[in-house]
Amino acid sequence: MLLRMIRSHKIQNLWVMLLLLVCCQTAMAQDMGAIATRYKTENAVITNYSEQIVLKYNNGQLTAKSYVTEEILLISDVAQGIYNTQNVYYDYLGSLEEIEGVSMIPDGKGYKTIKAGGYNTTTTESEDIFYHSEKTTEVSFTGLVKNARTRLTYTIDHKDLHFLPVFYFQKYLPVANATFEVVAPKSVKMRFVLKGDDTDKVKRSIDEKRKEITYTFTGTDLPKAIGYSNAPTLAYYGTHIIPFIESYEAANNDAVVRFLGNEADLYHFYYKFIKDVNTKDDEIIKKTVDEITKGDTTKRQKAEHIYQWVQKNMHYVAFEDKLGGFIPREAGEICKRKYGDCKDMSSIQVALYRKAGIDAYFTWIGTRYKPYTYEETPVPGVDNHMICTIKLDNEWIFLDGTHPFIPFGIPPYSIQGKEALIGINDKEYKILKVPEMPAEGNTVEDNTLIHLSGKDVAGSTTVSYKGYGAWDMAGSLLYHNDNEKKDAIKAITQRGSNKFILNNFDYKIAESKEKEVTVTSQFEVKDYVQNVGNEYYVNLNLLRKYEDERIDSKERKAPIEHSYKNKTKEIVTLEIPQGYHVSYLPPVKQKKADGLWGYSISYTSDKNHVTLIKEYELQTLYIAPAQFAEHNRIEDDLKKQYKESVVLTAN
Repeated sequence: MLLRMIRSHKIQNLWVMLLLLVCCQTAMAQDMGAIATRYKTENAVITNYSEQIVLKYNNGQLTAKSYVTEEILLISDVAQGIYNTQNVYYDYLGSLEEIEGVSMIPDGKGYKTIKAGGYNTTTTESEDIFYHSEKTTEVSFTGLVKNARTRLTYTIDHKDLHFLPVFYFQKYLPVANATFEVVAPKSVKMRFVLKGDDTDKVKRSIDEKRKEITYTFTGTDLPKAIGYSNAPTLAYYGTHIIPFIESYEAANNDAVVRFLGNEADLYHFYYKFIKDVNTKDDEIIKKTVDEITKGDTTKRQKAEHIYQWVQKNMHYVAFEDKLGGFIPREAGEICKRKYGDCKDMSSIQVALYRKAGIDAYFTWIGTRYKPYTYEETPVPGVDNHMICTIKLDNEWIFLDGTHPFIPFGIPPYSIQGKEALIGINDKEYKILKVPEMPAEGNTVEDNTLIHLSGKDVAGSTTVSYKGYGAWDMAGSLLYHNDNEKKDAIKAITQRGSNKFILNNFDYKIAESKEKEVTVTSQFEVKDYVQNVGNEYYVNLNLLRKYEDERIDSKERKAPIEHSYKNKTKEIVTLEIPQGYHVSYLPPVKQKKADGLWGYSISYTSDKNHVTLIKEYELQTLYIAPAQFAEHNRIEDDLKKQYKESVVLTAN
């Protein structure tokens, strides 16, 4: 009797469990249906994206692991063919420990679970890096149909706690629910920097227990991350959180260990990568310096010649092999093999300058790819580049040997306005801001002389470039074959219409320090001029800068990024055909917004010529969303001026 009662109780419990499971699956299916309705215009949606970082002491050492879950609901009829694979990226700093993928296929009121069909791990490819240690594991899901779900879970073991992962709430699909969580012992002091345009959608909470604290950040209904043209990286506007450890108590005593609380802590971490580099005399460095600076009488002459030698003789090849991404190689080795990455270029410059008696320092810097400052985010992710900084006559000069044409003393535009962390010695450092080159330093003057031949236009151009535009062009042409050079020059000189014909061209890179580039060409444009009765209508706006740059302020959330501030002057001179005179000249027009950009247009004429002069000035590197309306007002006004034509009437 007792045995029968026990069996009956077990069967009853089993039925209750099965009923609960059916109810849960039914509720889940209903939830998925509601989400599918909410995102019905999408192919798929991430229903749950979460990462939990667990910090704890193991054998007296503080360790960290990430537990990541990503679930996707397939909504459209084609989704199963698009989202049947997912990738996990990692490297030696965060190795992949466990990974599992499953497909959940609708089955009546619930789901049937199918394990992933395969896991393929490869070394991640990059056009910019010759070798690095980043890996990708691709997970393939099988059996997918409309309304199916995929779930990917994996664990990352973080080998160095200086490199805790950044969590982006926005992904390649809309995210219905996102959660980032850090569980840490109370002895660990954490700090979080939340950045992006939708930070108001992220809710924060802290749960304190006896021995640990859980920090939770949640977001709902987050739009998918959109890539925009001419925009900075997602880090500038995508909603993300940067976690880092300020300090912690050592496991075996109450001593507080400083970790990444401020810039000094970050510098202390960085300095160990350079403290043992180039500490021994190297005969090849001494010999090279003697050859480079032979005949020089001032430190500035030596400094310029060393920089130019590195530009000419060292070739940039990127390596990112484990800590090779942080430790510069020995200058003597680099000098022998004649190539290296940014750290190697810095190493050989520092060694050569110091041997020449010039103060030189390794310098960490974030390119404009990174929007952070050392004070706000004192973590290794704040920068991604290394240069050499020298001090000459009380002037700090930033030198990047990776660009083959930029003159001495000019930083590449990729680090304009960025903070540089200059390593003086084991305790001393400086943080200085790299200056932005003013618009006057980057100029284009485009002179065009044209004459009419019926409805056709023929003429010649001389285009002079100074500053970043010249140096980029010179560097690009250096690696072009003849056909590629012709295509590049055609793109520069093309004007009028798609009936433009480039007849011949030439270019010259000046030997001066400024390294200006001048391009000349002869061309013709068929059917360009309108002829009505005894009048010709000639639109002298052969070039129409900014014409198609109106911004859709409703759709675009990211700033417009420009490589550098600049000034452009375009002069078009029309030879008046014999027997004709100017009967109409368009009016003078100008419009500008301080700190943004502007233009001016003027027309003049004499007995033989009509001349159009257009000038533009870009005064900013970024046009923020708040400035879009002002930008569009200038743009709209300019487009009206481009419709104006000069009228020539027969005498």
